[in-house]
Amino acid sequence: MAELKGSEYIARIMKEEGVEQYFGVHGGHIWQMMSSVAKEGIRLVHMRHEQSGVYAADGWGRTTRTPGVCFGTAGPGMANMVSALLHSSLCKSPVVALMGQHTITYDGWGPFQEGYAAKITPSFTKWTQRIIDFNTISYWMRKAFRDAIQYPAGPVVVEIPTELLGKKGAEEDQLGYLPKGRCADPSRPAGDPALVEKAVRMLIEAKKPIVIGGDGIFWADAAAELKEFVELLNIPVHTRRAGRGAVPEGHPLAFSGGYRRPILNQSDVMAIIGLRMSMLEHFAMPPTYPAENVRYIQVSEDLEELTIRLPTEVSIYANPKLVLRQMIDCAKDILKEKPDRSEWLSFVSKAKEAATLQLKEEVDAVRTHSPIHPEFLAQGILDFLDKDATIILDSFSMAGFITDKIEANFAGQILDSGTYGGVGHGVGMAIGAQLGRPGKQVIDLLGDGGLGIAGWDIETAARNNLPVCYLIFNNSSWISKPAQGMVLPAVKETWGMLDDIRYDKIFAEMGCHTELVREPEELRPALERAFNSGKTMAINVVPDNSIFPPQLKQRMEHYKL
Repeated sequence: MAELKGSEYIARIMKEEGVEQYFGVHGGHIWQMMSSVAKEGIRLVHMRHEQSGVYAADGWGRTTRTPGVCFGTAGPGMANMVSALLHSSLCKSPVVALMGQHTITYDGWGPFQEGYAAKITPSFTKWTQRIIDFNTISYWMRKAFRDAIQYPAGPVVVEIPTELLGKKGAEEDQLGYLPKGRCADPSRPAGDPALVEKAVRMLIEAKKPIVIGGDGIFWADAAAELKEFVELLNIPVHTRRAGRGAVPEGHPLAFSGGYRRPILNQSDVMAIIGLRMSMLEHFAMPPTYPAENVRYIQVSEDLEELTIRLPTEVSIYANPKLVLRQMIDCAKDILKEKPDRSEWLSFVSKAKEAATLQLKEEVDAVRTHSPIHPEFLAQGILDFLDKDATIILDSFSMAGFITDKIEANFAGQILDSGTYGGVGHGVGMAIGAQLGRPGKQVIDLLGDGGLGIAGWDIETAARNNLPVCYLIFNNSSWISKPAQGMVLPAVKETWGMLDDIRYDKIFAEMGCHTELVREPEELRPALERAFNSGKTMAINVVPDNSIFPPQLKQRMEHYKL
């Protein structure tokens, strides 16, 4: 048997797992690893900041349903990854993070770039392992790739002291290692047939049923089954989070978030599939989710998603794809004809039409507004984009203006920071998303706040010739210029920025195709020129910065401001 270095065992597992590229920033503690990975033909996407490297791995993971790999050196490299790893954890994104470390012998002696991921990251990763036994390197690497993708997907951290990377050892001494394919992947659990049948009968007999699909639909690749099921039973469907668009939102049975509460409040049976009841769902509490006069069904293969805050009649701990297939087969056996839900569907359709009309009227009212109004900007972007474009919500303000206008067409189309609520994540995520969906449109709706945090990695996209569009919502402030005076009138120091910074000129120096947009008529031509350029794009939009994003008022009320 051949002897390999620790770094070569790491590189071998990455190759066996089909890793095409990995993202991060170099450092002396991991140079040996980087050299071995390069020899395996795996592409290095070298970032400007380790945080964006994690975000890029996240973007890859959420567009391909395979683990994204990121790395950082010891100490500051590791620490710079922490925020983005917490983001990927809360967003259920499969990330394998490789971190360098000082020599084990000098623990606690004050070695160069001392830091301990094993003490910092376990509270929010699926697990963190500091490898101290050379002969377990292959085992932990293999386990990292398996566990990161198991639902709920999330980040795992492998911390490797530098002397293990250079050490050599025989292949037969690698404990617990089996080549790829020798150990079968875990099966997915199906639902209890009796509970599946009960759930189906509840939905068939209901007068006003609803199905809600979340992250579990995306990660189980269950979009086709969800669509088939709701069409079979003629049930309105609402998709959330990564599952949004699993049933395209233009479908007659689909409805979306901006007007959902009256529909949810009228429902008599609600099936919730693969959705965590976080603050984005108001914690499954009234008035969004009624506690009376509705019978709940829950399905998930994550116990945390089967919340005990809802009075649930059927709870199925199983894989959504398998359960939906069971429900389809069960319904076909039971049904003699498709249920007549004309009255209920009419109610849902009218709510959808009214919301659509209101959005259109709001946009039409500001079409000629100067400078460009954020409501018109949001609609203009969506009118331009292809139906298979990936949309990354990064800017707090732009997310508020655009979310309810999006008509999602497929699960995984919309990427964001979930309940983490950070900004700047989209710069790296767009890099991973473009690599995961090559040739498709990818747009990061980036604020100037997030640009300050992560903007230099736009140069990384340009350096790697990635046709990503960074549309910069340049309102010269965090949120909006007048917001501070209303939110925190006692704070006299400004949270604003220099007015109207020419970010287009800055990124033109890096080889990006750049545009400046101030007026409504400039938007579409700028988008057309940018996306036709084949380059990384930076579109600097200077909007009317006196317009409050719609969610700001809700935040002010929540914090009693």
